[in-house]
Amino acid sequence: MQSSLIFCFLITALVAVSISRPTATEERIRIMARTTITRIKKIKDEHFQMSPEIDFGPGIDTPIDGLTSVFVHLSYLQLRLRVPPAQHLQQVQVDLETLLRTLEGLAISQGCPLPNLEAPVHKHETAFPITSNYLYLLELQRYLEKLCLNMDKLKWCKDTDVTQTFIF
Repeated sequence: MQSSLIFCFLITALVAVSISRPTATEERIRIMARTTITRIKKIKDEHFQMSPEIDFGPGIDTPIDGLTSVFVHLSYLQLRLRVPPAQHLQQVQVDLETLLRTLEGLAISQGCPLPNLEAPVHKHETAFPITSNYLYLLELQRYLEKLCLNMDKLKWCKDTDVTQTFIF
């Protein structure tokens, strides 16, 4: 009798842990995103002395269509932020790598397809690396802010075709 009671308790505990895990992962992703946003703001203030009169436009509004699309777009931004000189971006790159690994683990656990990503850096990005880095930092900041507001989209894989994300 006592062993069956212990067995029932253990099964109940396992179910409770498995149900709460996605929430814990989502909260960890939110914390990583907010930390990266804070670091980006600090880097922009310390390393990019841009005049407030310069208008970089509204930026690209990449939708958050699901876990796969988030992984694909953040991987794209990670590649773009590797354009030298990027010494002051090292911590953001590490944060982004950690976030991507967490998203990859979540995607694998949910059975989401993850494409093999490797897109070349365009010549215009290496011609103006400081401007390029600044623009991609802005895009990363906007995207992470939007991700924090749309964490519920991480519960499914995707809504749109992944190949459309890399159309140049």
